[in-house]
Amino acid sequence: TLEKFSDVGRFVTLTTQSLHRLPPHVQQKFIRIKGKDKLPELLQLLKERSASSGAVLIFCKSASTVNWLGYILDDHKIKHLRLQGQMSADARAGIFASFQNGDVSVLVCTDLAARGLDTSSVQLVVNYDFPDTIPDYLHRAGRVGRVGSKAPGAVVSFVTHRWEVDLVRKIETAARKRTGLPGMDFSINRSPPKGD
Repeated sequence: TLEKFSDVGRFVTLTTQSLHRLPPHVQQKFIRIKGKDKLPELLQLLKERSASSGAVLIFCKSASTVNWLGYILDDHKIKHLRLQGQMSADARAGIFASFQNGDVSVLVCTDLAARGLDTSSVQLVVNYDFPDTIPDYLHRAGRVGRVGSKAPGAVVSFVTHRWEVDLVRKIETAARKRTGLPGMDFSINRSPPKGD
């Protein structure tokens, strides 16, 4: 039921053990939330974290959301970097390097950073926009708790739409049954309603 995801403080530890499964040592937290409440929740998460808590990746679905969120973080004096596909390859390489070197500990990004970003400093992944596919979720979750990390880390996902809840259920079911994630090519292929 939807109520299952409504408890903001509820952590679900998912344990599985293979390459196409969720990392067993990383906490997964699914927050059922209205779209308008995502920004205040994110700001609260970021303000509660200490500078020594490790790096944070914030995943968005589009370049425009990355840019918009970046302006909001600027307004709140939260130091961050932005990474999205409309940037030149040289700019992206510089941002990757700066983040991996620890110059800035918050990266707002699209799925460009879900593959290939190999750093042990990430302690929190925030799915500001929930991914459309199980492989995208797995790749994003795989950026935290990597070999050499000081702590296992966590993934926090904002779940706003009914079809996202369906995907969360599939992820939780696979984890509880200790099976591989279903249909590694599974896609929601839905567009959010206009104005969302």
